[in-house]
Amino acid sequence: MYALIIVDDERRIVRGLTQALQNSGLALSEVQGFHSAHEVLKAMERQPYDILLSDIRMPEMDGLSLIAEVKKLQPACRVVFLTGFGQFEYAQQAVKLGAFDFLLKPVTDEHLFHCLERVICSLDEERAAKQSIDRLKSRYEETVPMLRSAFLKQLAEGQLARLQPEERLERSLSLNVPLDLEQAATWLLVRVDNRQKMSAAYTDPEIDVLLETELEKALAPDFRYAAHWDSHGFLVCATQPSTTGASQEERGRLRLAVEQLRDRLLTDRGIELSVLLSRRATDFSDWPEAYKVAARLLRQHIRSVGGFVLDAETESESAGRESSGFAGLTAVSSLDLLLESGNETEYYRRLAIAFDEARASPGMPYRVFAEICQNISLSLIKTLNKLNLTDEEQSSLDIDDWANVNRISSVEEMSERFAGASAKVFELLKRRRDESRDAVSRAKWHIAQNLDGDLSLTRLSEACHMSSPYLSRIFKEQTGEGINHYITRLRIERAMELLHDPSLKIADVAVRSGYDNIPYFTKVFKKVVGVTPQEYKKI
Repeated sequence: MYALIIVDDERRIVRGLTQALQNSGLALSEVQGFHSAHEVLKAMERQPYDILLSDIRMPEMDGLSLIAEVKKLQPACRVVFLTGFGQFEYAQQAVKLGAFDFLLKPVTDEHLFHCLERVICSLDEERAAKQSIDRLKSRYEETVPMLRSAFLKQLAEGQLARLQPEERLERSLSLNVPLDLEQAATWLLVRVDNRQKMSAAYTDPEIDVLLETELEKALAPDFRYAAHWDSHGFLVCATQPSTTGASQEERGRLRLAVEQLRDRLLTDRGIELSVLLSRRATDFSDWPEAYKVAARLLRQHIRSVGGFVLDAETESESAGRESSGFAGLTAVSSLDLLLESGNETEYYRRLAIAFDEARASPGMPYRVFAEICQNISLSLIKTLNKLNLTDEEQSSLDIDDWANVNRISSVEEMSERFAGASAKVFELLKRRRDESRDAVSRAKWHIAQNLDGDLSLTRLSEACHMSSPYLSRIFKEQTGEGINHYITRLRIERAMELLHDPSLKIADVAVRSGYDNIPYFTKVFKKVVGVTPQEYKKI
């Protein structure tokens, strides 16, 4: 809807035009009339207007002078001149000043309305283009963190070595990575050791955001850094000092910062962190190896009370070499992806690899055994956290036992416990998928029965007995179509059927199709079908 302003020094003309336009059915939310250019300018200083319908010859300030001032105040305003002066020079000057059209008095309502329809169409196109640009910009801004995370993951894994330094620089600048990739750096790897224990107070995303926020407080402004979450569930942070100094002094300040971070989160939030500082990577080619060694060291250190801070430059790497040959650790990584996809065959194949290797390796270090258990339990818990379990479901799962490695005393107990727990989780996931399909069917039935009624997302969620965000998400997942788009499509299809009935007026069709606002119905119909309801009715 658009706001239109009229100016003419003849009051009867202003009054007549105002009445005609208010009853025109055009997409006009407001029609205001004035009798001088100065009144128009004062009105435009108070609020925006989309269309100006102006006479040319007026006392004090004529229409041609007015348009110049209007373009200063509101450049997007469309100006249509309506005047009895038909000399070519007026039309020529009006066009030069940016007028949309030039109509000669006397003008019929049909001619005027047709002109304003073209103005409104022009405004619609401009608004749609702006919205499209805004959406693209918003989507880009939303994807930047994901792209930055992918870039940093490639950096840590050595996948950027094939790029020239100039290409790496260009990509890092475009993603706002505040690091000099050709200089020395130190990796910080941070692990949350008591996620399951904290699940009553925080969700996993809340813990992640809290940790990222507190890390920024700990490092800024002394260190420049860029962070991402790696496949092990570690918050990985590449750091460089903001100012040049002795490397040992910088390392001391970095260690102090992360120790204070660990202590603060434990004291204030009850969150236990383990942190590992990598050795100092001397240049870009050394960054991936420094990360690889640090990740291996942290994975081989099972949590201790309150967490710990390790320094790879002083920590022995024997633990990493001692367990590097155990395929079970690799087999049980990222099991949550297999759970969520319902791939039971591959999931249980990987469990079998880990369990069989543990049975065949009586000399397996306890920390490796414990890490296998921890990886499996974390995958199960991470999957369950996305299901919004009922109290009854949660109490039946013995989740506390899964996460407590100290309660598992043998390989057979580990195998039995996690096989049983995994079966329960797969069953819950299947039940949720079935419930989603039933809910979508109920939503579709309710929509079909109430196309002329209230089909707000709130009302639909009440009818389906679930939250609005959840209904919206599962509807899109099950149908591939947004719920609002689905409703609009069905309503317009009904309108198309009703328009074939010659006894029904456009207003009747609109109401029976769920639209109380006829101009809005016309706009939606034309957007979907390509023609107005009036035009479609004639076909």
